[in-house]
Amino acid sequence: MLAWSVGAAAVVAIGVGAGFVHVSANESYDAAASALRAAAAASAETQELLDRTVLTLESSLTSADQLVTAAADDLVDPATRTALADAAAAASDSVAESSELLEEELDQGSADKPFWTWQLRTQTALLEERTSDAAEQTEQLADSKADLESADELMDETALALFASATPAAAAMEAAHVSARTAAVLDFRDAAAAVAEQDQVDADSAVALSVYATRAASLKESAQAELAEKAGRLYATRLEIEAFARSISGGVLLDFDWAPVVNGMGGSSGIGGLATWNSGRGGFSTITLSDSVAEWWPNADSRALVAHEVGHAISAKCHDKFDWENQAANEEWATAWAISMGHTALGNGVEAYGYPSQAMIDIAATCR
Repeated sequence: MLAWSVGAAAVVAIGVGAGFVHVSANESYDAAASALRAAAAASAETQELLDRTVLTLESSLTSADQLVTAAADDLVDPATRTALADAAAAASDSVAESSELLEEELDQGSADKPFWTWQLRTQTALLEERTSDAAEQTEQLADSKADLESADELMDETALALFASATPAAAAMEAAHVSARTAAVLDFRDAAAAVAEQDQVDADSAVALSVYATRAASLKESAQAELAEKAGRLYATRLEIEAFARSISGGVLLDFDWAPVVNGMGGSSGIGGLATWNSGRGGFSTITLSDSVAEWWPNADSRALVAHEVGHAISAKCHDKFDWENQAANEEWATAWAISMGHTALGNGVEAYGYPSQAMIDIAATCR
């Protein structure tokens, strides 16, 4: 009886041990399966994020290409365009690499649980290996996303330099096409300012630079048309007079028209001029001069008359200093302004409108 009892106990112990091993194998398998599902979910999430990043960067690359195409040498610093092109090329390579990575299949994290202990152990090892592979794939996807983000940041950095370079380039272009009509100049300035305000490579910045390029073309065409209108024997003198007027206009933009007779004066009857002004958009004016102004140039009367007309033009920025709605006050102001600039010849307006008050001269002297 004793021997039998011991043997029975041994059988029970073996059964309990086998049961413990089976339960342990089940628990290990379940833990490995749970870890795999988590790793698979992480891979899927990272892949989705990478896919979104690729789509975003592809859109940026389209805009970058448009920026590089539109950024002519006289619109921006050419070195900044080259830098943006290089950054875009690097970003394109990163997108290609990421796209290949996205084509790789991900572990879905599914598994059929076996029954037998030895199968549980074998499958647990396989699940752990799959989990490790999934984690490695997640890391690759995350690294690729980080590379794309760095490439995107570099494009934005180089683009910022390109946008900033538009400001000095625009100033140089405007100076080179000073004869362009005011409307073309103001539109060009607005477009250049819009480019300078951009802060990233996107559709908005591409549109801004495209508009800037279009306005630059309009500026050039306007300047060419204006110069063509002034062609002839008085061409050089007309340009000299216009340059003189601009030099004293206090930044008010000036358009110039020329005619044989202006305001009833011209030819043998003397010199004539007219001016209109507008305080909008920073101030602008149109000055019309008789051809005789150029023919008499640079005598004191013709210089004084031009100064008088610029006095009208500069009212665009100083109209609050006199009764600008009164015609007589406008003429007194323009005459006083010419005198305050040192032009004492009769062409300054004194002959036509009388001598201005000292008070008006003093006020006019504050407008430059």
